[in-house]
This record gives sequence, C-alpha cells and structure tokens, in this order.
Amino acid sequence: MTATTAPTTTLTLPEPDPAPDRDLLPRRAVSPWLLLLPVGILLALLPPVITGAAILAAAAAAVLLARPRWALYLLALTVPYQSGFRLGEASISLDIALGQVNVSVTEGVVLLLLVGWLTQIAAGRAPRPALTPLVGAAAFLLTGLALSALVATDLALAAKELLKWVELAAVYLAGTSLLQTREQRRTLALWLLAAAFSQALVGLLQSFARIGPEHFLIGGVIMRAYGTFEQPNPFGGYLGLHLPLAVSLVCFGLAAGRSRRIGFVVVAVIGFALLITLSRGAWTAQVVALLIVVLAGSRSARHLVMTFGVLGLIIGVAVWPILPAELTARAVSVVSSVVDLGSVQDAAITPDNWAVMERQSQWYAGWQMFSANPLLGVGIGNYNAAYDDYRLDQWPVALGHAHNHYLTIAAEAGLVGLTGYIAFLVVAFRSAMQAVRTHRRLGDREATAVALGILGALAAFATHNLFDVMFVHGMGVTVGLLLALLYVPSSVANPTAPSPLPGAASRWRGAPQTIKTITTDEERSA
Repeated sequence: MTATTAPTTTLTLPEPDPAPDRDLLPRRAVSPWLLLLPVGILLALLPPVITGAAILAAAAAAVLLARPRWALYLLALTVPYQSGFRLGEASISLDIALGQVNVSVTEGVVLLLLVGWLTQIAAGRAPRPALTPLVGAAAFLLTGLALSALVATDLALAAKELLKWVELAAVYLAGTSLLQTREQRRTLALWLLAAAFSQALVGLLQSFARIGPEHFLIGGVIMRAYGTFEQPNPFGGYLGLHLPLAVSLVCFGLAAGRSRRIGFVVVAVIGFALLITLSRGAWTAQVVALLIVVLAGSRSARHLVMTFGVLGLIIGVAVWPILPAELTARAVSVVSSVVDLGSVQDAAITPDNWAVMERQSQWYAGWQMFSANPLLGVGIGNYNAAYDDYRLDQWPVALGHAHNHYLTIAAEAGLVGLTGYIAFLVVAFRSAMQAVRTHRRLGDREATAVALGILGALAAFATHNLFDVMFVHGMGVTVGLLLALLYVPSSVANPTAPSPLPGAASRWRGAPQTIKTITTDEERSA
C-alpha cells in the first residue's frame, strides 16, 4: 500500500503599496469666493454710506448687464438727473471726477448697456441692429467730426465732444435691436414722459418758491425754472423734446378715458414749466414743433389752423399790450438778436441788452472761426480753446459754444462736419415721416402718435439749436432714445417676414391683430 502525500498550499501575502507620490495626489481647488475676500475687507473698512452705495451700485450693474433693455429705460431718467439734484442749499452730486474729466451716471449706464447688449448678440439672444439710413448718416457725421479732430489743439476736448455723438449712435443701435415689441417701445416712451414730468415739477417748485440764483428772478416777479440743468435754456430745450410727444399722444394716440386725462395733466405741467423758463429759444422751438404735430396729425386740424389762424393772430395782437413787459421784451428779442450782428463790435453794453449782446458776441467769434478755417474748422470741441484768437475784446469769456449749434459745428468741424450734421438731421426727419406713414398704414393710432411726437421733438431740437446748443447735459442720449422709437421692426412693417429670433413672432400681439382687423374691415366693405 502506497502512502499519498497531501498537497501543500502556499499562501502569498500582497506586498504593501509604495508610498504615494505627493505630486500625483489630487489638489483641492481654491474657492473663487476667496478672491472676494479683499473686496469684503475693503468694504468693511469704508464708511457705511459708501459701502451701501457700492453694494447697491454693483447689484444695479449686474442687473443692467443681464437686462440691457432696462438700461435703455433707465437712461431716460439718468439724463435729467445725471449731475445730481440741487434745491436751494441742499445738493446731491452724482458726477465722478477722474482727473480732469467728470464721468456722469449716464455714461456709466451707456457702458453697461453696450456690454450687456453685445453679450446678448454674441449669445444669440438679441437680433443684430438693422443698417438703417440713420446708421449711415451717423457714420458719415462721425467721420467728418473725427477728421476735424486732426486739427484740434486740445485732443481731450475733441474726444469729449466726439463721445457725445458716439453715445447717441450707440443708444440708437442698441434701441433698434432691443426694442422689438410694441410693449417695449411703449414702456420707453412712458419712461421718457415720466422723467420730463418729474423735471417739470422740480421747475415749478423752483419758480413758485423762488428757489434759484438772484439773476434768474425777472422783474422781481418771475423766477425762471431751470430744473437740474442749472440754466433755464437747456432745461427748456429738454422739456421741449418731450412736450410734442405728450401733445401728440393726447390729441391723436390715446382713447378717451383715464389715460387721456392723465395725458392732459402731463401736457399742462410740462407746458407750464417750459413757459416759465422764459427761454426764447424754447418758446420759438415749441411753436414750430407743435404746429408740425398738429398739421401733420390731422386733416381736420389743418383746416382748423388755416381757419382760425388769422383769428388767433388778431387776438394775439390785441392782448400784446396788456401782457407783462418781461414776457414781451424777451419775445421781441428773439428776432432782434438775429439782426444786425455786425454792430456788436461797437455797441454799448447796458444791463438791458447784456444778454443779447453776449449771444451776439459768441456768434461773432464762431463766424470768425469758420471764416478762417472753412474746411475742418478749429477742431471738434475746441471752441473754447480757439476763442481767444477770434473773440471781441470786450467779451473775454468763452461759453463753450457759439449759442447756435449749426454755427458751432461749422466753427469746430468746418464744412465737412456741418454737411454731415445737416445730412443727419435730414435723414432723421425723413425717418420720422416714414414711421408715421408706416404706422398709419398698419392702423396703429398710438404708434402713429408717438412717431408724430418724435417728428415734433426733432423740429424743436433743430429750431432751438438756432439760438442755443441743445447737445449738452446728456441730451444726445435722449435724442438717441427718441430716434430708436422710430425704428419699425420688419415683424411690424411686414408681418409675413421671418422673425429675427426664433419664437419672437409669438410675442407680436399688437400689430398682427390690428392688421387682421383692418383686412377684415376691407373685406366686408368690398
């Protein structure tokens, strides 16, 4: 018998892993919130008022970047209040001084608007702006003004003036892209009118409470309203950009009821505030603007104007002698200041003619600049820099412009800039009239009234600039907003055209329904 040997099993223990390489271990990422730690420490060290303002500003900037359309609405409000608020001894300043340049809140909002809007275009959330005739006219004007900067002696002043026109063009472009629905354009129009209404209330308070510089008190009776613009003339010009819009909506756009009653209040408040600015240029501009609105708005209104125009003239002549002397004297000087410009060199200066003579002296200096530099002028924005070489001896102080925007453009940018400016105005008027015709064809009363009001606003702007310069205090941004309201998207002008964005056609609720109703009425009448 053979013995068997049991099989043996060898147990092998696993060898321990080598020590881990520290370079191969996953590293914990640094939290990005730690980057905010220095900011938090800085805010904690600052006074609470500054800290709170900084937090609010950062939050507002984030919202505007995410909703650039809201920046458009906000610009309607920042323009009149961009320099802050002053009422008697109390004042709040919103300007930020960066060296020798003051940056307003309006410029900050325009920057946020552009960044947010361009981001939305890159993400495909907003349509690209249409290349309208106004875009070409603005590009032509900016080219001419930029060429004049080549001969400017002060490039900082040239850049500051060019920036105003760049802001106007940028706001217009962004508006044509972001305001795609009827409700969005209506919202912007309401913001514009609300801002003007608030400014009118400020002006009325200043006049009734006699809050203002002593030289604004005319005849010891009437305190000229000046709002937050510090001067009555630009304040009157600002109100004059909005009054035609309000009048047009009340007369031609709003149905009888609560909206029209509110519109009447807005018209009355803005109109009375404009009246007590005692700004001759604003008065003249409004006469022209409101006549254009009424004559272009209604055939029956044209007949009424023609019928009762002579009667109104007779009544005006009859009551003229009993009007306050302060009012009549300023109205007469509107015409007299234009005539006999050459006599300013030898005329004696008195307290009674000082304001007229000052205006004429600036006209004289501006004309001399243009005569000596007819092609490119002295450089855009360089009126003050060149003033000493062309002024009259008895008027050593430059006012920043020639009290006439056309003459100022000619003096600073020569024939090149003046041609571009006039072309821009012509194209703007043509765009307004085209918008009126388009909305009338579509049967949209409210949009037609808005276009008519903007036509009147452009007329006020062009007329007032004959006596002053309205391109101040951010009003170029307001003009850009008004021009953006004139743009008629293809979805409105041609409802069968493809929408610029997927699903955008579903948001068009106002115009297509109106067009459908018009078509049905025509079919029934046929």
